[in-house]
Amino acid sequence: MMTKTLTLGAALALMATTASAQTPIYGSWPPASDYLNTDTLPEAFAMISEATGGSLEWELIAGGQLADGRGTLAAVTDDLMQGGLQIPVYTPEAMPNLTLLYSIVVPGDDPMAAAAAAAETIFLNCPECLEEARENNVLPLGGFASASYRLMCTEPPASLADRAGRRIRATGGYGEMATLGGGTPMSVTLTEAVGLLQRGGLDCLMATREWLQTYGYGEYAKYVTDLPLGNAAPAVGFLINHDLFTGLSADEQAALLHASAFITAKHTIGNYVLRDQESFENQQEVNGVELVEPADDLRAMVEGFADHDRARLIEVGTRLGVSDPEALIETYLAAVDRWRPVSAELGTDIEAWTQRLWDEVFAQVDPSSL
Repeated sequence: MMTKTLTLGAALALMATTASAQTPIYGSWPPASDYLNTDTLPEAFAMISEATGGSLEWELIAGGQLADGRGTLAAVTDDLMQGGLQIPVYTPEAMPNLTLLYSIVVPGDDPMAAAAAAAETIFLNCPECLEEARENNVLPLGGFASASYRLMCTEPPASLADRAGRRIRATGGYGEMATLGGGTPMSVTLTEAVGLLQRGGLDCLMATREWLQTYGYGEYAKYVTDLPLGNAAPAVGFLINHDLFTGLSADEQAALLHASAFITAKHTIGNYVLRDQESFENQQEVNGVELVEPADDLRAMVEGFADHDRARLIEVGTRLGVSDPEALIETYLAAVDRWRPVSAELGTDIEAWTQRLWDEVFAQVDPSSL
């Protein structure tokens, strides 16, 4: 009889837990095969479930079934879904400070330094960033940086002359880089670019090598210039509904902030450092993608771009309504410089990066201030 009583008690406890569990929905617009959907988010959501004892069980719906790249912010704001992937430049006026950050092209190829610096800037040094997020009823967690973009085209693009007049998919600061090189920038989403390449509406992309495989660009853009164009951050990998966050317990909020640190490390390293190279090698083998050696004029343009672009960034920030765009730019780039030695120290150790981001950024945040 005692055994039956305990079994019934356990069953009732389980039913109570299940009944009280929240099941927020994350609507992801990249294809189901994207690393975000196959690796980063499932691991992050499992961590949240474990840390909260099952009180938060995120559901992932991939492939743009709920919202596309441009519609994600509105869908999360309006609670049509509680989480998603946001690219700030797709809706630039909504959160001007984040848009300005996204528009900065960081020289070189150190995506983790850029991603960590963006997290530090947003959560510790940019109260306007968080205020804008609150005004949109969202919280910009899980920001990651892409690998350095490369120029990839349907015909070999070695020099500036080769780029003249070409229609180039380029967003943020890369749009200015395309213009400076004589091309015509086109601000289209990653998924829109596939059809345009296929129909001849695009000649080139400024994109990461990983997207050759994930989005199928390698079927059409078979020529990749062997020249890093710089890193951009933050893409907001875990944009969540603000009302959801404020309604959670302290332990649940902490679990989401821990997951934010993990997503930043996991997706930046797993997808844009490790898989970026693997995907490129795959596309060389499967689709015959080729490396193109850049001409000296193209290399010189890229090396001098950051200095050239400063005035444009300040103008863009001012036009968007950023109170002090120059200060935001300086704060972010100074943070990048601080994180570069950490990047050299930690390399591709995702666990170590997650802990460092927690210790130096998210553990310093008062959740009630968000």
